[in-house]
Amino acid sequence: MLNKQKGVLAHVVKQLAVNMLKGLSISHISMPIKIFEAKSSIQRMCDLWTNAPKYLRRAADTTDPLERFKLVITFAMSSIYLCCGQNKPFNPLLGETLQGEFYDGSKYYCEHTSHHPPITNFLLEDVQGKYKMYGYYEIVGKLGATNLVSGLRGPNTIEFHDGTKIRFGFPSYKLGGTVYGDRTVEAIGSQVFEDLTNNLKCVITLNTYKKSGWIMQTAQGVKDEYVGMIYETKK
Repeated sequence: MLNKQKGVLAHVVKQLAVNMLKGLSISHISMPIKIFEAKSSIQRMCDLWTNAPKYLRRAADTTDPLERFKLVITFAMSSIYLCCGQNKPFNPLLGETLQGEFYDGSKYYCEHTSHHPPITNFLLEDVQGKYKMYGYYEIVGKLGATNLVSGLRGPNTIEFHDGTKIRFGFPSYKLGGTVYGDRTVEAIGSQVFEDLTNNLKCVITLNTYKKSGWIMQTAQGVKDEYVGMIYETKK
């Protein structure tokens, strides 16, 4: 798979230079067909919700606000690796829609509502009406010297049957080794969760690995480790 992607960097750099002269962003770059997988980015987004029937149903059934908050956090964190991949999904057409359901009968509906910037709106509904999740994702990206950082920006709002609302976002992903070194995909940055009804907040920092020093280098933390805190906020 990685051998198929050789020569892509020169193609990207050339298009990036042209786009910069035109005042366009990295999202306007057309990639060569050989690096794509046989699905669109809307389908890749839905992979993030795979564990919704397991964790969000349990969250809906509990009456403890803190336990419900923890289960929503578990749902979001358990989905991170499901959206990673070395191949790129296709960009959806403007107005493209997707609908489907999970094994428990929960249904989701998506529509690509903006092409530049690329934005997809979505709705996920529990088959028993115990919760629904809605919002939109905007795909953003930034090209560095040896890596590409991209992510989904936009709110995920979960509304439970008793009126509780919890909002959160997803982290960014860094594709390393675009020029040299091992090809890696890492979740980076932080995730913020807010219980808008019970005034709870959680901040999780991903990838605690840090390297410092030039001659005498020191390293601390772990790339697949994350730390976080749940705390109460004022009304």
